[in-house]
Amino acid sequence: MDRISQLPDFIVHHILSFLHGSPPAELVRMSVLSKTWFHLTASFPQLDFSIHKFGSRESFFKYVEYTTSRFCHQNLTAHRLTLHVTIRNPAELDIVNRCLGLLLMVGVNELSMSMSMLAAMPKYRLPNTLLSVSVLKSLSIYNCGLPSSLMHDGVVKFKSLISLQLHNVRIDEEVIRYITTGCPLLQWFEIRCCYGFKRFCVYQHQNLQRLGLVGTSVEIIDIIEAPNLYNFYLAAKNAGRRPPKLNLASCKKLTSVTYEGYPSPNSNGFLSNFPFVENLDLFTTCEGNNLKLSSHSLRTLELFTDFDLEKIELSTPNLDLFIYCNDDYGWVGVRQLPHLKACMGCYPDGSIDTAWFQKLRLFLDKKNGFKASNLYICTDQKFIVLENIKEIELPPFELEHLELHFEHEESLDHAAFVDAVLCCFRPRFLTLRSSFPLTDSEEQSALVKFTYERLLEQENQGHTSIQIVSPYSSKAQKQGLMLLAEPLREEKAISFIKEKEACGQRFADLENL
Repeated sequence: MDRISQLPDFIVHHILSFLHGSPPAELVRMSVLSKTWFHLTASFPQLDFSIHKFGSRESFFKYVEYTTSRFCHQNLTAHRLTLHVTIRNPAELDIVNRCLGLLLMVGVNELSMSMSMLAAMPKYRLPNTLLSVSVLKSLSIYNCGLPSSLMHDGVVKFKSLISLQLHNVRIDEEVIRYITTGCPLLQWFEIRCCYGFKRFCVYQHQNLQRLGLVGTSVEIIDIIEAPNLYNFYLAAKNAGRRPPKLNLASCKKLTSVTYEGYPSPNSNGFLSNFPFVENLDLFTTCEGNNLKLSSHSLRTLELFTDFDLEKIELSTPNLDLFIYCNDDYGWVGVRQLPHLKACMGCYPDGSIDTAWFQKLRLFLDKKNGFKASNLYICTDQKFIVLENIKEIELPPFELEHLELHFEHEESLDHAAFVDAVLCCFRPRFLTLRSSFPLTDSEEQSALVKFTYERLLEQENQGHTSIQIVSPYSSKAQKQGLMLLAEPLREEKAISFIKEKEACGQRFADLENL
């Protein structure tokens, strides 16, 4: 008995949706599972016309024609249409125009368009019928010309549009105005590598929540009365480009900002453009004598820069998390841990030497309104130069939790690094994380033993024992020990907890090692 054929249509469509992203041939193969599935694939509302998923151009265009004909015969609205293709001749262009026109007539909820033409052919321009698709909620356009009626008449009827992404599309100030006024429900507006405008203005848009301008030549950004805008990201077209004039101070819900590629802000006035910012990602190069940031609202700062710590001045009394990174590998999920408070994460680039530790130690002593009690250091450096580390004439900085993350195989460099760290810091908890084993079935690794001995040396007064536990264990949780960054796949981790105990317990722990 063909039980599969008895499934309701919406359940079959849900099963087929798991093939999204797979070659369309997989959908055809699925249709042989039952007598009715061949018919149901014709009504499957996610149409993926991506030419790179096909073995030949001929099979691609035949599939587009055949699938469009079967789908439009059902008179259904497409949930999603993806059309990514390079056109080589007028015959291919004719197929695309005809099929796209038919699908727009029946309706599309989400449309992603990427059209490339041979050098001898003009840039593809989207049809005017696109502007009349009232059910369209998401639109992504890459390397296409906007419909001519939009460019000339300013007619926009996207009354349902929520998300709009334009990439390598020519637009001007008037078109921006047409779009923002003609899309009252728009929540996410992103412009990447678009050209033809110097000023970007949005006035009285009640629903806009996310705005991104990346790789443009914009010189003035005015956002007036966008009460629900909470996320803004701005990236320069070329590194070092003069930053645009900003007017976003009236956006009271604007709490997340990304600012990339422009010269470093050289005064405390930079954040006055964002008086309510709580999360700031700042990508900047070292220009000027120092980097000054002042904000009472800022809670998370991710700084990607070649500024030394000694040149960074923060006046951020409510800052909970400060990520300092000299390279892009700092994106390791630190912000996704909501429990972090008074935490600093360091991702150094290049060899870590005594001068680096001294700058870090002095930075933590600054009276800058940010006092770290949790410190995370991630290093992928195999060779670490640590000469004269004990010449840093400062007492160890008291920390609640210190987390050290190593990459590469275990070596003596790591022990030297731990030694240097414990010359500068005195933690209550210490966690080692690595891509190499820290323990095996019989005994702890040499690095774990060395760390244990060094922690005991720090506690040469009083009666303190060191407990070695998994950071995921119930004992660690009861002590309040929580990781300072998301665990990575196949990562090893072990934690040390200092506890005040009877004198004899310390020697028992040593024997257990």
